[in-house]
Amino acid sequence: MKLKRTMLKLLLFFSLLPVCIFGIVSIYETNRKIDDMTQCNLEAVSQNQIASIQNFAKDRKSEMEMVANYQLTKDAVKYSNGTSQTPVDKAYLDSVLRENKKYGTFVASVSVMDSSFYVVGSSEEYEISGISQLKETDEKFHTGRFIIGNVYERQTDDGLKKIVPAYIGIYDGDEIIGYVAEELDTAYFDELRLNMDFLADGTFYLLDGNNTIITAGNTTEQKSLKSFVTNSSERNDFHEKWVAIDHEANPSGEIRYKYGGQNYITYYANVENTDWSIRVTENLSAQEESVKSYSVLIVVILGILAVGVTITEDFMAQRILHPIENIMQTFHHIKETQDYSLRIPVTSNDEVGKMSESINELLEYIEEEKIYEKAMQRKLKDQAENDPLTGIKNKRAIEEKILDMIEVSVETDKRITLGFLDIDDFRDFNTNYGHQTGDEVIRFVAQALKQNIKGEAGRIGGDEFVFCYVGRIEQDEIMKEVEKMLAHLRDGYEEPVRRKKIPVPCSIGIVTSNGGKLDYMELIRKADQAMYEAKKKGKNTFVLMNV
Repeated sequence: MKLKRTMLKLLLFFSLLPVCIFGIVSIYETNRKIDDMTQCNLEAVSQNQIASIQNFAKDRKSEMEMVANYQLTKDAVKYSNGTSQTPVDKAYLDSVLRENKKYGTFVASVSVMDSSFYVVGSSEEYEISGISQLKETDEKFHTGRFIIGNVYERQTDDGLKKIVPAYIGIYDGDEIIGYVAEELDTAYFDELRLNMDFLADGTFYLLDGNNTIITAGNTTEQKSLKSFVTNSSERNDFHEKWVAIDHEANPSGEIRYKYGGQNYITYYANVENTDWSIRVTENLSAQEESVKSYSVLIVVILGILAVGVTITEDFMAQRILHPIENIMQTFHHIKETQDYSLRIPVTSNDEVGKMSESINELLEYIEEEKIYEKAMQRKLKDQAENDPLTGIKNKRAIEEKILDMIEVSVETDKRITLGFLDIDDFRDFNTNYGHQTGDEVIRFVAQALKQNIKGEAGRIGGDEFVFCYVGRIEQDEIMKEVEKMLAHLRDGYEEPVRRKKIPVPCSIGIVTSNGGKLDYMELIRKADQAMYEAKKKGKNTFVLMNV
């Protein structure tokens, strides 16, 4: 009997030992995975937000460059600087700036300044806050490069708003003769924060160069936090580790620290073209608490398995060890391949089978999260490339496509055709029929371009469109296509309420060129010039030029 008891104890010991080790390793690996997933999630949140902010900055830069390149803008600045004797109609310049502001996302104002920082034109009746001090307060601006400044508050017609300024130089050749400035409503960045799908219980901070909060909070708080949730004395561990970092050598990274007896992780990164930074904070201890029940379940199930192996070696081998081996092999394959579509075979309806099902459910959840993450990435890409009103390419995307076409034209010596379309007297549509109908008219023109014009088409702002294609096509064919589209537009947009067709007259400028050395800005300028020639001819027509 003693031998039997000894053998039973030895069997129990040697059965329990590997099972316990497996349980500890499983719990450790689970907690480590949660830690790694939290770290990756924070980095993904930061990088997605940075990408959105950079796309927003690129759009603003493009719009401001367009304003800076207007001949009207340059003439107004030259007159204000005293280098031209020809005055410019300020009321007309202001109306052009108001039109640009209308189609800018969360743009509070658009202003043009001369070399002495005097405001020569603005979309608003007021001066932009800080303009008079700009010469002394922001030396970086003197370079004329595109920058976004620090946040401030200003009283507007819509109440007190948090604003960030954006600046870019106006050039005459290589000389800076003035500046374009925009005030951007920080409500845009609140929207970005609220639309995050990756942040669960953490806190997101977007800070300017003075560490002033632009937006902060989680994905449920409509109002942005005005300050950090804790004061500096309560965050000594964080501050000690923060000041120890060489931020110039490490512009992004993570900090792990303790606060209130809890473990926290903060991921930080800088935002290009700004002095801004992003911080995303998550409570690691709270994340670890979320897996305790899973760990207890593993321990309980493994205890049941350990008792079971003492009954019979055959039973242990057939009913317990083999399923556990499948679990371990699956974990190993997942670790090696990062393929979360793998599943553990469920061969029984006992505790091991239920554990396998539970783990399969966990794997399914992780796989769905990965699929969702990829879908969000695709969504962000579509949002970055497509105009939200018309569905055709936005300004940045169509410019990239045209640059590709120019490269093909240069390499193959094929003809390139570029067109610039502007809706005649578009303001009258909004005045006579309302802005909703105005938007429908813009969508109508976009669809007409897609249906009647070869190549690629995009909306570059307001009521302005461009189209471009490469290939050996005769001018007669180009003119035939454009005439067909103009006829389509003259036939008009059918208003759904009154079933009345509203003609949509447009002026189109077209340039064609055969390979050689091509310049995008020069082609756009020529097409814009041809479009204005069409307007001079009485509008609702087109002008084709060879360059």
